[in-house]
Amino acid sequence: MKRQNNRIMKAGWPGMLFLALMIAFAVTSCKDDGEGNGLPVIHYIRMTDPALADSTFTDVSPGTMIAIIGENLTGVKEVYINDQEISFNANYGTATSLIVTVPSDEDFLLSGPNPDIPSELRIVTDHGIATYPLHVLSPGPVISYISAFYPIDPGDEITLIGENFYEIKRIYFTKDSVEVTQPITDYQVSSDFDQITFAVPDKLMEDGYIIMECYTSDACIEFAHNGPKPEITGVSSTMPVVGSEVTITGKNFIDASEVNINGEITIPKEDLEISQAFDAITFTMPQAPAHSGKISVTTIGGTAELDNFYPLENVIIDYDGTGGLDPMWSGANLGIFVANGEEAPYTSTGNCTGMKGIITSAEQWWWQQTLHTPVWPSSSIIPESTPISELELQYECYLGEAMEGPVIQVTMGEASGDGVFSLTGYTPVSDYTGKMEVKEWMQCSIPLESLVEETTWGAFTANHKQVLNFYITYPNCPKDTKVEIYVDNFRIMPI
Repeated sequence: MKRQNNRIMKAGWPGMLFLALMIAFAVTSCKDDGEGNGLPVIHYIRMTDPALADSTFTDVSPGTMIAIIGENLTGVKEVYINDQEISFNANYGTATSLIVTVPSDEDFLLSGPNPDIPSELRIVTDHGIATYPLHVLSPGPVISYISAFYPIDPGDEITLIGENFYEIKRIYFTKDSVEVTQPITDYQVSSDFDQITFAVPDKLMEDGYIIMECYTSDACIEFAHNGPKPEITGVSSTMPVVGSEVTITGKNFIDASEVNINGEITIPKEDLEISQAFDAITFTMPQAPAHSGKISVTTIGGTAELDNFYPLENVIIDYDGTGGLDPMWSGANLGIFVANGEEAPYTSTGNCTGMKGIITSAEQWWWQQTLHTPVWPSSSIIPESTPISELELQYECYLGEAMEGPVIQVTMGEASGDGVFSLTGYTPVSDYTGKMEVKEWMQCSIPLESLVEETTWGAFTANHKQVLNFYITYPNCPKDTKVEIYVDNFRIMPI
């Protein structure tokens, strides 16, 4: 929708810089006196790459290296962009060219959020000043959501929420994202350029799109006067522990009335915490469903669903009847237990297990371990031909202490004579936040490619016994270190 043929992407120092300078020499004006001491003039700006010598422009992105082509450009004392002095290297200048890089640091002011700044390049020499129009592009606009009370009637006030609402050319409503149905001209932009407010004209009573055209690029958002349809893009855990927080991510969670879990459990509106951007819903998992199914969110715009919630058929260990500890070989761990609400991990879905204690320098290479006897999912759940690269080991984890030093070795399956392929130096992090969460349950996952050597699920199960082991060590342990980790609900899932 936006013409982009004059948009210049950020470029680095090309290997052919010398060629660029030689080409720049070739454009010397016949009017030049040969010494470059006449009135300085800028003819055009282009990229430094000789292959792009014909691509001149007046719009440029921050951080772009540009070649300024002109005449009488010797004796440069200062260079300004957007009325701000920038650094330059005189060694990259001639009478007919100067190479500079447009600043990209946070302190460099752009004309988008600062409309009073002149969009120009200015070169000050010891024998005159040359200027040239140069527009440094601001970040493109993003419309995150529409803030309104639904259903919307003509005259109601709505607000577009987002960012980078700079240098707006026009805003309009369209039914097909092509033809303009209704221009929107009477609007107010917030001082932070992240909100636009206007009254709804009559023709916005149809469903369609609101499009914002800005100097840099365009932004578009779907408009539905009865409320936009919700969409679920993810969940913080596919098998959250009972009593832990669950977050559903997506969009358009406007006036959410309920969350339903597998057709068995309903979380009412009063127990839902909805983010200000209507893109996340958080609640406490009240109980575990008895069947696998879907988690759904119902809002003013409809219902959205996400499959594979509580995938019981994929579970290989849950300490409640499916798989479990090998008591003969597991180390001095806490065994199998149910959380009591008074000490970590405080909540659990039935039984779980864990390891707790102090690693000393004497135990650093082999501290504690949990050895499991899992139950592999049937071939109807995971076909034998499924590539290992498409599977991962998911589990729930609670850390009473951050693992800063201690690490885990994970082995899955037991080879028939050549030892065990294993993952070493592993520490658990949340799939949802990407961080090592402490004192709360989090879903963690390990790609099966890092645990097994076979290329298909069938080849792996045919070659290995049903074994899953966690070993905790602390190589070069400098001092006694506390470790506290709890795990539950191991399952094999598609990535």
